[in-house]
Amino acid sequence: MTEEFPVRVHLLSHARRLWAVVLAFVFAVAGISVVASVPAYADATCSGGVSVYGVLPDGRLTYTMIDPDNGNIQRVVVSSKTLGFTAKAMATLNFNTILITSTGGVLHRIDVITNSNSLTFNDPVAINGGWTHNLLTYDGHGHLYGTTSSGTLLQYLVSRPKPSDVHIGQRREIGDGGFTLKTLAAAGDDRLVATAGGQLISYAINDSGGYKRSQLDDAGWSSFENFVSPGGGLYYGKNPDGAMYWYEDGDPTDGSGTDITYHLNDPVASRGWTQYLLSADPTTCKATAPTNTLRKRIGDVATGEIGQAEHSCDKYHERCDRGDLHWCAMFATWVWQTAGVQGVPRGTFVARGLGEWGVDRGLFKYRSGAGKGSPKIGDWVIYGPPDGGGGGHVDVVTAVRPDGTLTVVGGNVNDKVTRKTIDPDTYRSGAGNYLISGYVSPPGA
Repeated sequence: MTEEFPVRVHLLSHARRLWAVVLAFVFAVAGISVVASVPAYADATCSGGVSVYGVLPDGRLTYTMIDPDNGNIQRVVVSSKTLGFTAKAMATLNFNTILITSTGGVLHRIDVITNSNSLTFNDPVAINGGWTHNLLTYDGHGHLYGTTSSGTLLQYLVSRPKPSDVHIGQRREIGDGGFTLKTLAAAGDDRLVATAGGQLISYAINDSGGYKRSQLDDAGWSSFENFVSPGGGLYYGKNPDGAMYWYEDGDPTDGSGTDITYHLNDPVASRGWTQYLLSADPTTCKATAPTNTLRKRIGDVATGEIGQAEHSCDKYHERCDRGDLHWCAMFATWVWQTAGVQGVPRGTFVARGLGEWGVDRGLFKYRSGAGKGSPKIGDWVIYGPPDGGGGGHVDVVTAVRPDGTLTVVGGNVNDKVTRKTIDPDTYRSGAGNYLISGYVSPPGA
């Protein structure tokens, strides 16, 4: 018995992506505008601020320090001196050492003198030629990675904090090609994270030169021109409009994107990042044990049911009777219970009744106000007023994408369990063709 009304999904526009930015102050440093925002929270263990170096179109270097706990910018300095060559790719080795290639294929080492109240550096040291890589990144544990125009991923051993030519070697080709990437960053020891074709991808490199590819998200990441990581599951992505967003991966080693937290309402900056190259110091942060695995389990359980047909819906509740009753609420409560949520209202068979249950317990997040409900993985999506009335629909959030869209999984959709990506501002569903009224957070998450 189908209660879903298909509606065409449109990606959010640039204006929509920035609807929730709260501007606390604006300051300018050598032509760079930085917009700070209200605090959020992160879980990575960091020895200090996140250090991000960049290159401006005129050849000057920039240094930005970001608070890893709330995404706020702590300091921005810009060099008066230029590199003296046109930069193509860069990788930060440590707090005061950067590797940058020129468009002519020469690898340079940049030794930073200070990045405190000003940014100064020694004249670039030319290390060697033949470095025609499109992208570079350093994992903080001795391995430099680069991609070529043919889609080859190369690994190099870096044996000194400030290397010369003899300290960068043991060139090794990883896999057999297929690394045509838009962005590349290192998330940890031989752990890479990249974007390509709108996807967010993780690569775990092994000692023999092989790798395991994991798709963290299958869409929504195409807008980023730059993507960097200081380790610890913190990711930063810069859009062409100069906005910088940040994300937390609860466990960057698990090959899953269901535990990524999206701070779409609280970007690092809503504009002003005009650098065309960016690279983060990879030695600052390390991953800690995930503090909230419940939401990840909910997302994994829901995703694992995709494609289950209506005639099997008794799995979700004996009252389903092979689809004689609307069963979207049965599916949603089953997912929560299976993932380990306590006190799930398994006897509520009406989607809007689950919304009412959330309201009564202070778990309902209305889509009114600047936060628009701040949906998270594991939340129930309630279509229609949360008043216990008939009609409507309920889905489970399995991904919150950088462009503001949601990936949701729901039962009783076209007579099966279905996954779809929606614009939460415009998508309608269920008997009554309702918009989303809000989200219900799982207790204990």
